[in-house]
Amino acid sequence: MGTSKIEKDFQFFQKAENYRLALGTLQSDFPDWRTELPDLAFANDCVLSAVVSVFERSQCICPLNVDEGTLRRSAVAAAMFQNISLVETAVSKAQYVGASALIRQEIEGVEVLRGILAGKQKDGATPRLKALKFLGRVYSQLTGVSHLSLNEGITYLTGGSPFSYEPRYDKTYAELLMNCHVLAVHGLATVTAFDIRGFEKDHLTVSEENHLALALTVLGKNGFLRLKLPQPNR
Repeated sequence: MGTSKIEKDFQFFQKAENYRLALGTLQSDFPDWRTELPDLAFANDCVLSAVVSVFERSQCICPLNVDEGTLRRSAVAAAMFQNISLVETAVSKAQYVGASALIRQEIEGVEVLRGILAGKQKDGATPRLKALKFLGRVYSQLTGVSHLSLNEGITYLTGGSPFSYEPRYDKTYAELLMNCHVLAVHGLATVTAFDIRGFEKDHLTVSEENHLALALTVLGKNGFLRLKLPQPNR
């Protein structure tokens, strides 16, 4: 007897679940970027610990001044915080096109926070790169990949002809993405801490400040940032 229409329909319907299972198996065999890039993984945990600490404190503090700008920044900060785990998941699963879009949004989020704080970010306007303007070339690359308009970028990430429909682990691109992510989360932590400051002069705790500094040190040592050393007093 041949296969019935019901059986054929069921087999076709199962393609979705079969694909999920096959993709999960493929991704489970990818190298762990945290093991491949231990210093960067350390920096990521430093900024994540700091931003979590800042947000925990924000639940217990009533800001001295609550205006429209503060409320706008709070909304942006909350939206950025919600996406942090998505970035880490996308990078760990080698879904770099999606991760590029998320991290591009993080960079823009930092610029929105800066722009609102400076009183120059209009509601609904596309943010301009200023605080992170040195990321101009990287930001353009992330934008092209996010929009699927940068042929060189998406060709590289999909393996070229013949193009692969399955994600592929790429240590170099993972490193670029996580460098940007660490920097963006650093910005999120510092601006949010500024907004929840009380009467104290310092808006970051000692532990938060130290861990954020450690993260930037890693980005400086790996060449992503060019840190200027303080000049001795004469």
